[in-house]
Amino acid sequence: MFHRPIARHSLFFAIRPPLPLARQITEAASWFETEGQKRRPDHLHVAIDILDDHDRVSTALERDLKAIGDAVEAAPFALRFDIAVGTERSVALCSRHPNASLDALRQRIAVAREAAGLSARAGHRSSPRMTLGYRDGAPFTHDIAPIGWTADAFVLVHSRVGQMRHDVIGRWLLNGVDDRQLALF
Repeated sequence: MFHRPIARHSLFFAIRPPLPLARQITEAASWFETEGQKRRPDHLHVAIDILDDHDRVSTALERDLKAIGDAVEAAPFALRFDIAVGTERSVALCSRHPNASLDALRQRIAVAREAAGLSARAGHRSSPRMTLGYRDGAPFTHDIAPIGWTADAFVLVHSRVGQMRHDVIGRWLLNGVDDRQLALF
């Protein structure tokens, strides 16, 4: 008897580059030769907060995650990547410098998620990185001309693991006040 594998679903909050920039990034990323899969421009993202994978996604879980997005406020901020890093499994754009605004947004989402009784993916460690593709190869680090944009929104993505499908199920504008400006008063 043949059993179909259980479909896995991944849900995560992320920042996505504007689509024209994402297209430029994926075209420029062709410099690394790989037999693995490269990301589509509409799949490029900087993960902020990821839940454990699920066998199915309920309407209630989606509703709870959308409520988390509704509760989070933050100001737009700059993202900048200045190195390409290859591991044995993937190639990503990374930043040599921490991003306090991204960290603050991540923390706000994590606090709201925990208050809703939801757990983050075990062992997930967030850093400012944007995966370009997957591969088998030797590790490397290369300086690149800086690539950046102003993040003005964050999204909730429902990914069907292994199906190369990312559905944006929520989007929130970053239109809050920068906390650093308030500290001046």
